[in-house]
Amino acid sequence: MERLKVIQIGGEHDHASQVLYSLRRQNDLFDLAGYVIPEDDATEQFEGMKKAFDGVKRLSLEEALSIPGLHGAIIETSEKKLTKYARIAAEHGLAVHMDKPGGDTQEEYQSLMAYVKDRHIVFSLGYMYRFNPAVRQLIKLKEYGELGEIISVEAQMNCLHQSWKRDWLKKYKGGMMFFLGCHLIDLIMQMQGEPREIIPYNCCTGLDGVCGEDFGMALLRYERGWSFAKTTAVELGGFMRRQLVVCGTKATVELNPLEYYVPGDPVCNQCTDMYITTTEDCVKRKWSARGEKTVYGPYNRYDDMMRAFAEAALGRGPCPVDYDYEAKLHRAVLKASAIQCSRISDT
Repeated sequence: MERLKVIQIGGEHDHASQVLYSLRRQNDLFDLAGYVIPEDDATEQFEGMKKAFDGVKRLSLEEALSIPGLHGAIIETSEKKLTKYARIAAEHGLAVHMDKPGGDTQEEYQSLMAYVKDRHIVFSLGYMYRFNPAVRQLIKLKEYGELGEIISVEAQMNCLHQSWKRDWLKKYKGGMMFFLGCHLIDLIMQMQGEPREIIPYNCCTGLDGVCGEDFGMALLRYERGWSFAKTTAVELGGFMRRQLVVCGTKATVELNPLEYYVPGDPVCNQCTDMYITTTEDCVKRKWSARGEKTVYGPYNRYDDMMRAFAEAALGRGPCPVDYDYEAKLHRAVLKASAIQCSRISDT
């Protein structure tokens, strides 16, 4: 069976090592030809990930792009350089997987999306929650009308980061909202579409003298009310409070925790708990109404995402992204991060 010959460009992104492990693990799909560490990406963060690259050939960008039969590129640079190197790979005719959220310059990102759309280039983004089995089930429930009309979505993705990581956030206006809140904006828009208005409420706690915006929040206005995204780097127990709550007229669905680790298999070690509370539950249980828990997992948060990219690039599956949606999502992320000043959507 044909495999997808790929290179990985970059090692600073937080997902860089886990994506590389996924490529190596799925060697029935991927032929990993080498990796590139461009410009100043050989940072302390990359040094901490180097074990994942053991045994993979390090190349210059020119050497990598001249590999005979090269099919695709995986872009895992720092966030600011993602769009730049994705464009270089696309201009060489390669299928591209670029990690989230893309750079912090709207014009550069919109130009990239227009370029890959016009040329029908297979493109994928590192929004791994799109491949979470519980999120997929939630989207099916929405599409089948099981949720009714959606009133609001509450999305949280919290952490407890060390002070150096929180200080690193000052590289990006919006800090945590740009860094991790992009996942939440994506989940909200998957359920409700483009909002009428976005109001950012991002700030720096100042704890430990850190200057990055380590507390992120954004309100998104829709026809029936407000949805919100909250992401912090200073929350004790924050990883277990990653959650998604979708309130509809027929059912409320909680993914709570949105994702958590379980012991056992070192690869498939993540789970999601889902609760679906219906109008029938409310009639029966009154104030104590809550649906029964369904556990999804264990699964690996990267393998399905990378498999979908490979199958699309090999012509065996659909392109993993809607180019127009990705352009709208990136605009929304920049607004939620206060990088774009307008509170009102462009539509």
